[in-house]
Amino acid sequence: MRGVILAVPNKGRLRGPAMEVLERANIRPLDNDRVYLSNTTLEGVQLLSIRAADIPIYIYYGIADLGITGRDVVAESGLEVYELADMGFGECSLVVAVKSDSKYRDPSELPHGTRVATEFPNLTKQFFNELGIQVEVITLRGAVEIAPLLGLADCVVDLSSTGRTLERNGLRAIGTILRSTAKLICNKVAYKTRYEQIKMLEDLLVRSA
Repeated sequence: MRGVILAVPNKGRLRGPAMEVLERANIRPLDNDRVYLSNTTLEGVQLLSIRAADIPIYIYYGIADLGITGRDVVAESGLEVYELADMGFGECSLVVAVKSDSKYRDPSELPHGTRVATEFPNLTKQFFNELGIQVEVITLRGAVEIAPLLGLADCVVDLSSTGRTLERNGLRAIGTILRSTAKLICNKVAYKTRYEQIKMLEDLLVRSA
């Protein structure tokens, strides 16, 4: 039987805290940072370093058994995985933000045809569909905040921790779609077929969080 594969973000805001949890759990990669799949100091556990947004996909299809990533990307993926635990870091909110001088104070006030720039097209469409507002979603991969300034979009749906990045780009939040923290997620089949291995690793990571 192969060991348990644990997926972690290879960069971004969750990488550092995730690796600190592993360090406290005495789980260290044995290969250098450029290796995607590494053996670790804990026998039977391998570390898969990939994009945070891709982790739910690798978990869902059973390539990885466990993963640490944000609730926001799990929700955006729409894939069915188990959320085993909250890891206690990476707190942020997915918000709707408009220009600071905008007359709109709530997402429900936005008119039909509003152009919304985001890295979260699925959550954005679902949110505005539930409000009964038809919007044009523009999917970007980074630097979402500049879209209104440059005239590409009327507003954005983006992650915000403190609100300072929004303010620096002349934006203000008018609504929250969801609140997110880092989650320990698991493949549904692996949870049944490798329960003892996964439960041991889950307990170790939660204690170290």
